[in-house]
Amino acid sequence: MTRKMWWQIPGTLPVSKKITLQSQYGPVGKNWWASRFVSVLEEYGENGRLTRAKHCARNGFGNSIRIGPGEMSMGICCSGTATRPVGLLFPRFSREVWDNVIDTITNDAALTGSLITGEFSRDLVDTLEKKEIFLIPDQYRSVRAYCHCSDDQNPCIHIAAAWYYLAEVLDEDPWILFLLHGMTKEEVISRVQTCRLQVSHPAVGSDVTAGMEQKTTIPKTGDTRSFFSCIGESDEVLRPVPERKVSPILLLGPAPYRLGGKNLEERIEKLYPVIGAYAKGEMDRMREKSSRLRHR
Repeated sequence: MTRKMWWQIPGTLPVSKKITLQSQYGPVGKNWWASRFVSVLEEYGENGRLTRAKHCARNGFGNSIRIGPGEMSMGICCSGTATRPVGLLFPRFSREVWDNVIDTITNDAALTGSLITGEFSRDLVDTLEKKEIFLIPDQYRSVRAYCHCSDDQNPCIHIAAAWYYLAEVLDEDPWILFLLHGMTKEEVISRVQTCRLQVSHPAVGSDVTAGMEQKTTIPKTGDTRSFFSCIGESDEVLRPVPERKVSPILLLGPAPYRLGGKNLEERIEKLYPVIGAYAKGEMDRMREKSSRLRHR
């Protein structure tokens, strides 16, 4: 049974709902992405304030969490009952940047598979960072923060406490990083699937079709030897695609059916290693049998 989240996306927790930091000891952030998010704050903030901020988040409380496109806001209370409103404003990606993100994921089967299965991979973050697109902020000052307390330092205790709370939200669902830059995970998946569909089924006679034929050396009709050899009339052999362990079924997206409480896609995906091992065993036996026949 899936544990109910202690925050809501989008929406606001009731004001009466008070939360404390789940990590009561040691560093905040269980997963690598949450740890990196915390390190952005801790590399910039003053140690004394950060220590008091953790104490505030662990012994005080937060409430009224809201997370939407480009922003996160909540109330922070370090003592007593009064809360201070705190907000974090993230840089929303432009249309051109989002187009770049979608193209990057669409053109990489492994990244597409990770997105569809919900696996937040280092490859995704690292690949985008090479293009200077930062899902996890590269520096604290790239995020605008506000709090109306008397402390003139940024981050103050309340802002840092909110940052720690957000790190634990990301621990639960790292794809909120998409939302913090302006687009939900579901919107990204929809755009990626649309792009892949357009690439795999281009309009007949379009420039895309012609470009694909020229780039991949699609064999002419009747050239049956090219089906397995990948050799066209020009005898040009296609370069092999680097091996990436992504089951083909994952590229199709979730199935409209469920079996035993899980999506049928997940059930089928688990069969691929078994089928692969069986096929490899059969091939090895066939090669061994063929070898014995040749040596008779």
